[in-house]
Amino acid sequence: MPEKVLAAVKIAPQKTELRELDLPDVALDAALLKVEAAGVCGSDVGGYRRELKEGPCIMGHENVGVLVKVGAAYGNRWGVKEGDLVALEEYLPCGSCEWCRIGEYRHCWATDPTVEGSTRYGGTPLTVAPALWGGFSQYLYVPPNAPVHKVPKGASPEEAAMALPLGNGIQWACIEGEAGLGKTILVQGPGQQGLACVLAAKTAGADRVIVTGLSRDARRLEVARELGADVTIDVEAENAREKIMDITGGYGVDTSVDTSGAGKASLELAVEVIKRKAGIMVFQGGETSFKYPDFPLGRIARKYMQLHPARGHSFASVEQSLAWIASHKFPLHKIQTHHFGLKDVDFAIQSTAGTGAPGAIHVTVLPWQ
Repeated sequence: MPEKVLAAVKIAPQKTELRELDLPDVALDAALLKVEAAGVCGSDVGGYRRELKEGPCIMGHENVGVLVKVGAAYGNRWGVKEGDLVALEEYLPCGSCEWCRIGEYRHCWATDPTVEGSTRYGGTPLTVAPALWGGFSQYLYVPPNAPVHKVPKGASPEEAAMALPLGNGIQWACIEGEAGLGKTILVQGPGQQGLACVLAAKTAGADRVIVTGLSRDARRLEVARELGADVTIDVEAENAREKIMDITGGYGVDTSVDTSGAGKASLELAVEVIKRKAGIMVFQGGETSFKYPDFPLGRIARKYMQLHPARGHSFASVEQSLAWIASHKFPLHKIQTHHFGLKDVDFAIQSTAGTGAPGAIHVTVLPWQ
């Protein structure tokens, strides 16, 4: 094992630099991961642009690699051994609260980024020992509370880097959005999360999946159709509400899943086109996304709509996504478009944001390239 680790460290908004860091000792209840692939999440774009609150950090939370050191207690707890190819979630939960006990680590306060002192992969500063808390690095520290998934045989590390966004698609479209037989699902935004929702909804048996995007999303909308979307709409060229009501015969949709982060515009479209009582709106957004005085609470109440925040994934959703990836039944290569080495992490994130490599959807960092 080397004594030093090479990592791309975020040192300022929209700026990383390569640094050598110490390789840590591994306790009996911890492990060390040699990172083989780290996906660039859409949320990394926002994190890349934000000011550093607690100091430099290593980004990257869609992490896949080989366990090169496994403490006996960690191996017994999670059923893994040295040499296993595994995928990690971003959550570093407490392991003992009510949510952790049922496998819903995403709700644990110990891993909530809004709570001071919380930890999670991709956002914990270098000042928290042993510093290796992000996947844009050759090695990653795996503490006792890090949930781990064995990657099934047949899936490469780069393919498995899709586990979290695909897990989000399963969670948001199928579990929160209840996609299934007879359902019409609207997916707003054709990025990696939205395309994962398309795949999950169609696999669950949804009768009709409609996807909206912008004019610059032409290629992504094409990929959505290749993954099974029945209708795609360029909201800048067409009236999305009118088209949705026309193609559904005035019925509207059963569920709207907003992965666009468009805030008011996407919420208002969802309220307009969810027609049946108890329809479901799955949405995501920052704290300021829906702060406006004319929030349509009355209309939402009259329709008896269910609101579900799109907040990450469950352990079960990630397990299912890995099984889908290993099956090779789906053309996931249409979503996984680019990969880069550590020296090009800035360009990798910019590509995910739409300002780097053209046509990028899901981008992967390969630390040893």
